[in-house]
Amino acid sequence: MLPGAPVSDVRLVPARPEHVDFWLAMRAAPGARRFVDTEDDTRELLLRRILESGALGEPRARSFRWFVEADGQLVGTVSARDLSRVHGRIELGYMMADAHHGRGLGSRAVGLMLEQLFTLPYLQRVWLTTLAENTGSQGVARKLGFTMEGTLRGHCLFQGQRRDQQLWGLLRPEWDAWRAAFVAG
Repeated sequence: MLPGAPVSDVRLVPARPEHVDFWLAMRAAPGARRFVDTEDDTRELLLRRILESGALGEPRARSFRWFVEADGQLVGTVSARDLSRVHGRIELGYMMADAHHGRGLGSRAVGLMLEQLFTLPYLQRVWLTTLAENTGSQGVARKLGFTMEGTLRGHCLFQGQRRDQQLWGLLRPEWDAWRAAFVAG
């Protein structure tokens, strides 16, 4: 079992069009707006992102999205995008609904996503960015064995201000070692 495994039963469900209204509402909540630019969200844009997501075995898929379910209800989403088969890397993203922060559900969901992604034999690296002030997201990365590789100063414009972003990376051997230690211990 992966870290942060709460009493709740957490599972990933493949993204489907009927999830779009949940996703739109989650992205409109105050907690989401603290760290994610959701100003241009439209139902059509989010629906298109769901429809563009592929299945892990699809040879042409470049992105994947799952919704997180706990105790029978949707509580968040996890994604992987910009897959490069040549370089063996992919970028991660995740978001939990405000009411479900601080329960370990995000760590559990991202861990489940990593389990799925590392079934791809060519995948050697996963990476993510967080705003420098997003300590919750950084906690998820740390719990799952990611290394903070640096700070990209003034890297993004968020809510009209230049913000620093942290770059986090996880290599396949690090995931394998972390996972083996967790299972053993």
